[in-house]
Formats: sequence, C-alpha cells, structure tokens
Amino acid sequence: MPRFIVLLALLASSLPLPLFAASCSFITPDGSTLVNFSTVMSLQTTPADGQGQIIFTCTQDGLDPRPVSYEMSIGTGNSSTFTPRRLMHSSGATLDYNLYSDRQRRKILGDGSAGTETVSGRCRIVCTPLIVYGRIPTNQWGPAGQYSDTVIVTLEFN
Repeated sequence: MPRFIVLLALLASSLPLPLFAASCSFITPDGSTLVNFSTVMSLQTTPADGQGQIIFTCTQDGLDPRPVSYEMSIGTGNSSTFTPRRLMHSSGATLDYNLYSDRQRRKILGDGSAGTETVSGRCRIVCTPLIVYGRIPTNQWGPAGQYSDTVIVTLEFN
C-alpha cells in the first residue's frame, strides 16, 4: 500500500501546471456585426433600436467539473467615452448611439467605470448568449450612407 501512494504522488507532481485551467472562445467571428440598426432616417422622432448577441463557450481543461466564471466588457469604440458612443460616416459625420445590457436600454455596457456595467456569470461549455441592445437617439442629422463603429469586447475568465 505505501508504494501505491508514493507512485501517485510522483505521478501527480510530474504533470504540467496548472492541472485544471479554463479556456473560453468567441463563436461570433471577429469583424462580425454586433448590432444592425437597419435604416435610420435623419431627424426621426423615435429612437432607432437594434439588437444583437455575443456567443461564446467556456470549458474547464481536465476533469474539473466546476463552471467557468467570466466577466465581459465592451470598449468605447470611435468615441473616447461610453456616453455617447459614436457611429462614423466616411465623410466624418457622426451619429450618437449606445449599447445596453437590458431591453429598456437603461444599463450601458462598458468596463464598469463612469456608470457603465460589465456582464458576469458562470457557465459550462456553451454559455448563455449575451443579448446586446442598441439605440440611436432621436433628432440627429447626417448625410446618407453607412455609419459604423468598432468596439472591442473583452472576456476575462477563471
């Protein structure tokens, strides 16, 4: 019996560390459209709303049965602030907009600073998609054409 215990101790100490590490990856490909607002009319009197989702997976490496804890944040994009973010036209014109974690569009997604929120949770394998709600406020004007922004989505996990 003592030989068996010593053998297990030597075997366990020869494995690479960390023995149980988590990994996460986005299913939504880089450069994909997060929120599409479709057609927005200049000086419209109702907000232009859009919706999208971020899909990712998280798994523990090895035999660890625990779910992976994560926290997701979204950057400012073309703007240096979270309120408002700005969609840009090729002419340099901008439209204010924002991204939210709730359907009522009250909780601005960000990095946890300046009144913004991050999204955190725990999951195994395919995580619950993060629904992102977008809004372009009313009474803005800009030339016709495509407006866009690029935001960085950061996923921290352990």
